[in-house]
Amino acid sequence: MVRRWNRPDGTLRGHEELRRHWAKGLELAPNIHFSEEALLYAPGGYALLYRRENGNRVLDVVELDSQGLASRVRAFYELDQA
Repeated sequence: MVRRWNRPDGTLRGHEELRRHWAKGLELAPNIHFSEEALLYAPGGYALLYRRENGNRVLDVVELDSQGLASRVRAFYELDQA
């Protein structure tokens, strides 16, 4: 998000920004696929460690609200992500 959307804090807000982010990602990597390495649970959320088709490992950390919906998602990349 920092480079792609010129957001120093890397934050996207709302469904429309997220939708635009995924559309751009699919445009840049039309053959994208993921290989799960680990799924970790905690009260109120989970973390998914996976490897992308480009070899980059990613950790997505998802915090859930009281209804079980994602209220905050953070992505951590092993290598620089465009």
